Amino acid sequence: MKYCDKCHVEVRTNQPYCPLCHQVLKGESELARMEVYPEYVPPIRTVRALTKKAVLFVTVVSIITLLIVNLTDFDGRLWSLIPIGAILYVFVIIRLGILSRHNIAFKLAILTTILIAILNVIDQEYTAEAYRGWALDYVTPLSLLACNIAISVIILIKRINYRDYLFYLLTIVVFSLVPPVLCLFDVIRIDWPSLAAFGLAGGILLGIIFFFPKSIKAEIKKRFHL
Repeated sequence: MKYCDKCHVEVRTNQPYCPLCHQVLKGESELARMEVYPEYVPPIRTVRALTKKAVLFVTVVSIITLLIVNLTDFDGRLWSLIPIGAILYVFVIIRLGILSRHNIAFKLAILTTILIAILNVIDQEYTAEAYRGWALDYVTPLSLLACNIAISVIILIKRINYRDYLFYLLTIVVFSLVPPVLCLFDVIRIDWPSLAAFGLAGGILLGIIFFFPKSIKAEIKKRFHL
């Protein structure tokens, strides 16, 4: 029988590493021992094809309706592009998040970062100077807030082990610290979106630490090889 001097437990295995902390085990392997492991079934709910089609149908109908309303009373402005962009963004979040089996927290973090970057470029390049700054004041902090909510809801709905998303959730929490810092240097002029994003991120982080103190400590050590 092997022994882990870090976890202080004896482990009946022929594997070289501790199943708890992944440290090298001490002791000799039992060559005559046959290890049989149960089949792992991930606790992920299956999503019916009809649900995916329903989401796509609602998205397409909403976009067509907005375009028809905009063109019916057209005054030279395609204002419908703004809500259409929001609808498409929500569709991507639902499609890649709740209706996907893949690790989507990373995708959401990347998608949010790209969205913030694109809208800030549009703000700086194509917005009149008198109205410039909306991307930094509102879009950046509120996008981070929405991403935090989306990842948290996905974890709850799909019953995914929070450890699988811990690294990305902490990444978003760190990103949420950026708007308050920019507020201190007067780069962002409107305070409440930044404070809302920072408050929510802090609440999520404190909730994880409060309910899973030992698990989060072990996960951080494993992620950063401490």
